Order: sequence, then C-alpha cells, then structure tokens
Amino acid sequence: MINKSGHPNPHELGSSAEQSAAAFLKRKGWRILKMNYRTRYGEIDIIGMDKDLLVFVEVKSSSRQNGWFPGDRIDSKKQKKIRLVASEYIAKHEIPAGGIRFDAVLMTAAKRGEWLINHIIDAFRINEENV
Repeated sequence: MINKSGHPNPHELGSSAEQSAAAFLKRKGWRILKMNYRTRYGEIDIIGMDKDLLVFVEVKSSSRQNGWFPGDRIDSKKQKKIRLVASEYIAKHEIPAGGIRFDAVLMTAAKRGEWLINHIIDAFRINEENV
C-alpha cells in the first residue's frame, strides 16, 4: 500500500478501508447487499441491511500521516450525490418495512493493515432542503 514517495496509495487504502468496513458491519450482524454501487450520479460504498433497515454507507479513510479527519470530506455536495445514487437504487428495489438510513464509517489507518473505526449511525438525512 506504500507508493514510491513513502505514502500510502490512496486507491489501495480506500479499497482496503471499504473491505474492512464491510467486515466490521458483518460482525455487527449486517447483511451486505452491494459494494461500490455505481450510477451516473456517483457511487455508494456499501449498501446493507441492519435488521429491517436499508442502509447506505459512505466509507472515508485516512492514513495517520496526513492529519485530516476522514469525515471532513462528507460535505453537502457529497451527501447530495449519495442521495441521488440511493434514489436510483430505491427505484429499482423494494424499500424494507424499516425504512432507510444513511451512515458513515470513518477509517483511520493504524498499524499494518489495522484500522481505527468510527461508525456514525444516521450520519445525515434526506429532507426537502438538501435533495
């Protein structure tokens, strides 16, 4: 995962973070439905079921060296893209009785393939103002 400059390769770091986040959610009893679900509007990293809730999950990762907080990049523009992709998914699939939720899993690289994981449940919501 280290590139020539001695820093983690961002694509490999992100992919590893998404796989680790999915494994973390499975350990919590989730059923993972889709990984890296893409539409013309963008991508949702993980779509899963948490009991009877359909959950759309944005995974953000960071190496300790860069000093920024992974959640800083889930701004209103990113949330809008996630909502648009989720809307397309919902149009093609049935919404479960429990409804939907938007979570974030913030991953900070620790040591040799280990992650510090912060799962933010109900990280943001859909409302009239931000659709």
